Amino acid sequence: MLFLGSSSALVQGGSGGQVANVSKIIGEQIFPERRLLLQSSGGVRHLSLPGWFQALFLGTCLASVGGVVYLAVGFAHLQDARDNRVADEITPSISITPTPIAMAVPDTAAIDEMQKQINGMKVELQTVGQNYSQASTAYQDAQNKLNGMIAERDKAQAAYADANAKMKALADARDDADRRAKIAELALNSKKTDTSNDLAKTLDANKKVLDANKNELQQSKVDLQQSEAQRTTLQNQIQRLQLELQAARTAQADTRPAQQVASEPVRAPLPAFVTPVPPAAEPAPIPDRKPATAGVPHAQADTSSLERLLASTGLDINKFLLGFGAPTAQGGPFIALNDPSQASSGDQRRSDEVKNLAQSLPLGSPLTSYQLESGFGGRVDPINHHGSFHPGLDMSAPYKTPVFSTGPGVVSFTGAKDSYGRVVEIDHGHGIVTRYAHLHRALVARGQKVGTHTEIGELGSTGRATGPHVHYEVLVDGSPLDPAKFMEAGKNVVQISGK
Repeated sequence: MLFLGSSSALVQGGSGGQVANVSKIIGEQIFPERRLLLQSSGGVRHLSLPGWFQALFLGTCLASVGGVVYLAVGFAHLQDARDNRVADEITPSISITPTPIAMAVPDTAAIDEMQKQINGMKVELQTVGQNYSQASTAYQDAQNKLNGMIAERDKAQAAYADANAKMKALADARDDADRRAKIAELALNSKKTDTSNDLAKTLDANKKVLDANKNELQQSKVDLQQSEAQRTTLQNQIQRLQLELQAARTAQADTRPAQQVASEPVRAPLPAFVTPVPPAAEPAPIPDRKPATAGVPHAQADTSSLERLLASTGLDINKFLLGFGAPTAQGGPFIALNDPSQASSGDQRRSDEVKNLAQSLPLGSPLTSYQLESGFGGRVDPINHHGSFHPGLDMSAPYKTPVFSTGPGVVSFTGAKDSYGRVVEIDHGHGIVTRYAHLHRALVARGQKVGTHTEIGELGSTGRATGPHVHYEVLVDGSPLDPAKFMEAGKNVVQISGK
């Protein structure tokens, strides 16, 4: 009574929240929440067992056990009562005088019914016992897994703590490295500023020197072109004077006595590129007497203009004419040099040779329309940005634009060639070769004869190139000449040769 009284007083004196907290704490200590992990082929799943479910399950098990025990005790009492009843019914018949007494027949139906109920209770008790064993086993497995998970959690927490410590150390090291980098950057910026100023001054000085050199080079090119034109003019004048001198000698020989003409040695005509030196004993040629050039001044003017135009490309015209018109054999009747028609024939023959030479040279353009990206000579390389020599012209146009031959010749090479990419080379004779590089594809084969403005390929960007264009070169005996001069000469050569 004292215990119950003190308990009621405690309940009445305390607050409802404290009782609830105490009940919650006791419930969590006795029936903490548990989880069962179920692993199958589809993955791992967990089954939560809250405290109230555990309490309910335990209460159900205890109630089942109590019911079974109650039924077993009742069945035992029933068996004793039945045995006592049977003994009581049998005992009087033995102890009393042999007067026949009718014995009571037991109710077998009720007994069978009770036996069935007892068997059913046994089966239920057995089922409950099995369920309890399975639940206990599952509970033990879940407890073991929970303990393993707790151990893994502790390990993970320890590893997390170590990782945090390492991250903190790394952060400190990074901050220290950043601080040092900032100090080094400040020092480098100060040095860079000084170096930049020095470099700027050096670049300005070099630029001035380069500009001066460019101006000198440009002036030298102009002087060279003027010198070539003057040389061509002088060569033409020398040739004309040679013809006049020969005509004057012939006319003078006709006025001398036959003995003097017979005793005078016959001089062979001098080559066109050799300046004749008149003998001291001979009189000077008569300037007003020009029988050999009568009727050919117009042809001489056209030939001189065409020769000057061809010489502006950088070619030695006399050398090419010697190789171009040199006969393989000589012969025929003798005709005196004083025949004006023969002098005119010689000039006409040279004019024809110059025209034939002009028709055989690569004086056309490889593209009908283009943008000149890089010229012949010194330039800044477009890839490594260093000073370099450019042996041709870079002419840009849309991708796969047709590329044409610039003169008649024979295809001497097709295929890939180092940084040139896909290349076509044409041999025009006299040691002149044109090269067309960076092609997308070639449309001619080696050994094929082509004429002027024959389509030989398509413009591309193969090899060492920054975009679609054609690299065009003119090589004379293996040495590159400026293709722009050939193209410029080709613009006017048709008009001059057609006069």
